[in-house]
Amino acid sequence: MDTLLPSLLLLLWLKSFINWVVVTIQRHYVIRSFSGFFCISLALTDSFLSFIITAIYYLEDFNLSGWRLTRHHVCLLVQIACFICSVLHWPVFLLTLLDNLWTLSSSKTTWTQKLTYVVGVCLLWILATLYIFWVADVVLLLGDDKHCHVFSSSQSVQVLSTLLLTVTCVLFYSFTSRDGQKVQVFLHSTRGDRQICMVSLRQIMYTFLNTWAPFIILMIMFPFLQTEMNALLQMNTVWLCFLNSFSMAMALCSRPFEFSETITDGFCSWSFCFVYGAENQRKGHFQV
Repeated sequence: MDTLLPSLLLLLWLKSFINWVVVTIQRHYVIRSFSGFFCISLALTDSFLSFIITAIYYLEDFNLSGWRLTRHHVCLLVQIACFICSVLHWPVFLLTLLDNLWTLSSSKTTWTQKLTYVVGVCLLWILATLYIFWVADVVLLLGDDKHCHVFSSSQSVQVLSTLLLTVTCVLFYSFTSRDGQKVQVFLHSTRGDRQICMVSLRQIMYTFLNTWAPFIILMIMFPFLQTEMNALLQMNTVWLCFLNSFSMAMALCSRPFEFSETITDGFCSWSFCFVYGAENQRKGHFQV
């Protein structure tokens, strides 16, 4: 789709502003997970890209260390950024899911984990860039001085469809399971001489949907509004936080709890409180 360059610049700066707003609000949580570190890297990348493109657009024609830059290079840079962002949705989603399954965004993150996240994020950006330039069959289209042709990504639609299908299947399973305990607040099982509580799938998904329902409805309505979002805008911090919340919900579905605990990513909050009854049995209370 063709976009006016002034409109494109405005959207890029607006996206950068929203990215930094989310990172600032979530500053206590972004340093705990892979998704958070990727949000920081995305905010930095978008800000740098917005500054470079704005400078080229207003200077129009200038030389930089022997490189002649014109407004045509604005389209080239935007298209390259679109292609790179378009291939990042699945890798980021899968890595976020694995990270939450492994750590579940624990309140304390060691320096080793943070260094691993930084290296992983940098490596992901490098691999995506190398893939676009050396592996993927991409064609860059030059625009004129006023318009630029940008592309959308099918990966975001695929990830959203997979996510919604998973949520639907989990809710359907929790309502139709023959085992009556699976629709209770907690599933009780024994591990050796200890009593373990597994959180109900239904309650976890309710918490996730109660928080992100407006965002999900907006994403579903986009195709019907006959508006197309380019790949550069599709990859944003709100989308990444949404994926992180879903990944945490999936991790909670497979995790047993033996003591009171609160799990949160800054958007969704799952609180698990346990007390001992008269018969020395552990009871659970779920709070949203």
